[in-house]
Amino acid sequence: MTRQVRCECGFVARGDSDDAVIVLVLAHVASEHPALAETETADDIRGWIELVPE
Repeated sequence: MTRQVRCECGFVARGDSDDAVIVLVLAHVASEHPALAETETADDIRGWIELVPE
């Protein structure tokens, strides 16, 4: 199954694994929400991941 995280700003990160989505979200947060970059961790993001039927 595809995994995804939807950001409040409308950005959607999708990938085939949790790790792939986490990388995308961390990059997005660093570039678009730098104030949150120091507070959000990979473990936090792992909890946000939704499974999307293919």
